[in-house]
Amino acid sequence: MRLLLVEEDPKVRSLLRHHLSCRWPEVQISAHPPLQRGPLPPEFLAQGYDAVLLAPATDEDDGIAALHELRSRPGFAPVIFMAPHEQPSLRERAMEAGAYGVLIKSRIDHEAFLGMLEAASRLHRRELADWRISPEAVESRRFGEARIPEYRRARLLARGSVSQLYVAESEKAGTLVVLKVTPSRRDESGIDQVFARFLQEYEIAQRVRHPNIVRLYELGVADDHAYLAMEYFPRGDLRRRMRGGISPSEALGFGSQIARALSALHAAGILHRDLKPGNVMLRVDGQIALIDFGLAKHEALDYDITDTGMIFGTPHYMSPEQGHGQDLDPRSDLYSLGVMLFEMLTGRKPYTADNPMAIIYMHRNAPTPRLPETLGDLQPLLDRLLGKQARERFRNGAEAMRAIDAARAAWLTKGALA
Repeated sequence: MRLLLVEEDPKVRSLLRHHLSCRWPEVQISAHPPLQRGPLPPEFLAQGYDAVLLAPATDEDDGIAALHELRSRPGFAPVIFMAPHEQPSLRERAMEAGAYGVLIKSRIDHEAFLGMLEAASRLHRRELADWRISPEAVESRRFGEARIPEYRRARLLARGSVSQLYVAESEKAGTLVVLKVTPSRRDESGIDQVFARFLQEYEIAQRVRHPNIVRLYELGVADDHAYLAMEYFPRGDLRRRMRGGISPSEALGFGSQIARALSALHAAGILHRDLKPGNVMLRVDGQIALIDFGLAKHEALDYDITDTGMIFGTPHYMSPEQGHGQDLDPRSDLYSLGVMLFEMLTGRKPYTADNPMAIIYMHRNAPTPRLPETLGDLQPLLDRLLGKQARERFRNGAEAMRAIDAARAAWLTKGALA
């Protein structure tokens, strides 16, 4: 039995788990607190669950509108509505809105509840079996020229020169994912460079399990295409967040999280090598996650997907040594962090020019950028992150994180005393 529980109260979630585990000791319950995470994404159909248990989010909201919206999605899993108390009118309205059944949280009939779930599960599995052989289901498995089983295409997210990104629902993961799909091609040596990049991303995410690192679910090949299933971020990336303006305290908070992620990567012998706002994603709880390890360097892997001396990355965020194709160490990633922190604090990049090579030159030779006078207290921190020579910077992500946290604490204290 696998259930999605849309309920805010952890005590209710614990009580329901007790009832369920009596019959299904290995029951899988995914909790979705609606006030913390917001409503279920509109593309989501919960097809990987036997049923959805839905409770009103607040005392002021009876939950009927949310129930009606979920049941209006074609193919959505059966919904058992959890009313806070016995209210005949609410029960009737819930059934009219499409609930499979109604559970009274204040008075749970154990056997009736479990029987209701078993019946809902049987219904859903029959409906899924019928749907999977329908032309609609066959079409929903198609991602460009590739047909990928066990994923339902929701929408195209982005189309690049090589890869396409799709929002898809994974029955196995029980959630929406981003599916990166790319034609698989071998070079003259017989190496599939696309699959090598995807494999590197997958290996790194599996080796470094960290709250600020993207979760990757699956790596595979289908119809001569490589695909990578990864965590979906409905709030988008740091670039999108920066467009709305970021306070100094928020900027330092994001910087600290990035440094924490880098600390974990560097401890595992990994350099990211392509840090930029587009590779820093935001979860719904405000935490960040680093993505895109296609250019990363892992000392434990047997292959390197870039040529020696080749310049790779994004010029605006490259360290001086990276821009000149020199050997890199963790301090190069910290320089990129400094560029992003400067941009978050000021709303502009530290160096701009008409062409990439001019920007690379400025990273090496132009003076370290200065913050506005109102942010002058943070200049020493930026000076350490943006040192022209690697030896002038913090030694690693952990040291940078401590310095950023100290700067943020001092900034907050200064604001409180003002």
